[in-house]
Order: sequence, then structure tokens, then C-alpha cells
Amino acid sequence: MTSEDKGHILREVYEDNRRIRERSWMGNESVSRHPWLAVLALLAIISVALWFVGDPGSEGERATGLISPGNATIAVPIDSSLQSAEITPTDLSGIVESNVPLSTLFDLSVRRVVIDPGHGGVDPGASGRRGLAEKEITLDVARRLARRLRNGHGLQVYQTRTQDTSMSLRERAEYTNTKNADLFISIHVNYFPTEPVYALETYYFGSQSSQEALDRAQFENQNSDYSVAEFNKMINRIEDRLILQESQRLARAVQSSLIRNTRRLNSEVSDWGVKSAPFVVLIGVDAAGILAEIGVISNEDEEARLATPEYREQLALFLEEGVVNYLSTLTGTANN
Repeated sequence: MTSEDKGHILREVYEDNRRIRERSWMGNESVSRHPWLAVLALLAIISVALWFVGDPGSEGERATGLISPGNATIAVPIDSSLQSAEITPTDLSGIVESNVPLSTLFDLSVRRVVIDPGHGGVDPGASGRRGLAEKEITLDVARRLARRLRNGHGLQVYQTRTQDTSMSLRERAEYTNTKNADLFISIHVNYFPTEPVYALETYYFGSQSSQEALDRAQFENQNSDYSVAEFNKMINRIEDRLILQESQRLARAVQSSLIRNTRRLNSEVSDWGVKSAPFVVLIGVDAAGILAEIGVISNEDEEARLATPEYREQLALFLEEGVVNYLSTLTGTANN
């Protein structure tokens, strides 16, 4: 079976999920009078998913099984290769390796967003030549972004810190998880002391990284508050394909918005793109997460812009646009 065929099947599963939710093909009265119809529909969808996962290709042989919910009997194709194989609830490799985003397949939505202003308290982060601290910029931009997402798009928005307080990476991740966040956005400012760079980049968690990304991660991973054993447990979560997929998609949307809009203000800004790096704060959260480097504080001209409320509001607007563009790709999320 080709990847195109698999994608077509997954789209059909998604459409069945949507039709069941909207009950466009069976009325509420029918469901209440014949509850087995809903069970029948669910079993049919599950059978399609299992058939997809266990697909042996054109050479596979299929048998036919019978499922009888209530008074109805339907024929369900059974893959002969599955009859002797041990099937576990996590045996969904065929689905997660598909090009179809899982968020689209299962009609997922975003309701809660946690914004993480980098550094804070005794940890100033990077500092410019004029004395401006990264922690001040990230907190102010985070507040502005939170207000925009909360008031303009009906999202539940939280911040890991709302004041100039110290907070370990572990505490940031744990706070995010207690909020059952769907998205996690960590805001930072870059620092390149040896050259007057003005570049923007956005990260998601990944182990395959360039040396430059590893160096940046080493700086940002200070004050993690995790032991080796705890980190080893977290590292296993790299295989969470849904979080990986959505983190990549969110990072692309945010980076695209940042570059497109900042170049209207300064055509010299460099697009350093979307990258993966082992940021502890990203792997510690259960949500799709990114770390956005929204400026370069070691560039004196950029530091002067970052010091102004007007420019910080613009950066919040650019981040907002990126998040909203990402949300528009999720069929289950209603945006205002």
C-alpha cells in the first residue's frame, strides 16, 4: 500500500470521526432509540484503523469476521497476520508515521496555552551593552501576548511567571502540566557577543541538533533542577509523535510570522529557521512546545528597539499571528 493510499484511508477515518461528532448521518432521536448505532459506528472506525496498522500490502490475505452489536451484523475484514500476532494498545506505528497530522486525523483542538517568559529573578539571562536584561523583555512580551490570546481568541492563557521571580526549568514544566496545557510557548532573546547579528529562530525539542543548537541548549538548560534519572525518564518521551508533529507545525507558523513581519521593519533580519534542540523545558511538558528567540540583545540597534514598549507590543502581535495561523490548521479549534 502506498503512502497516498494510507493517507486516503486516514482521511476517511477522520471524516467518520467528524460525522459521528456532528451526527450529520444519524439524528439524536435515532441514537437515543437505537444506542447500538453509535457502538456500531465506533467499531467500524476501529476496524478500519486496525486494518490500516496491520496492512501487509498486496500480498496479505484477509479473512472476514462478524460483529453483532444489538440486532445488526456487519462483516469486518480481519488481517490474517494479526490473528497470531500480539496486538497492544500502542501498536499504532502505521498511523503515527503517516504524513497526515494526528491533530487533524482525530479532530483535536487547543483550549489552554502556557506562556513561559525565559529566565527571571536571580537569573537575568543575556544582557545587552546598555544594561537591558533578557528577563525583562521576555516577561513584558509574554504579558502582552497572553492578553492578546486571551482577549482576542477566547483561549485560557497562563504564564509560568508573572513577576520578576526565579523559577527552575522543572518548576516551569510542572506548572504547565498542572494546567493541562495544549500549547507551551517559551520566549527568549538571543546573544552573540562576537558579531552584530540580527537573526530570529524558533526551536522545538529534538535530539538531532547542530553544534550551534547544542551550544544554545546548554546555555538555556542551566538551572534545570532535574536529576540524571529523571532526565532519562523524560528522554523516552521523544517518541511521542503527536507532540513532535504539533511542536514542529507550531514552530514553523511562529517563525514564519516573526520573519515576515520583522522584515517589514528591518529588511536585514536573517531567517535562521526552525530547528530542533534538546531544551529541557520543552521535553518536560506534556504539551506541544516551542522556544522562540525573538531578538538579539547583543546587537546594539536591536537592544534599543527591544527596550521600547512599542516594539515589544509588535513582537507580541507577531507571535500572536503565528499562534493563530497554527490554530487555523486545527479543525477542532474555533478562532475569533
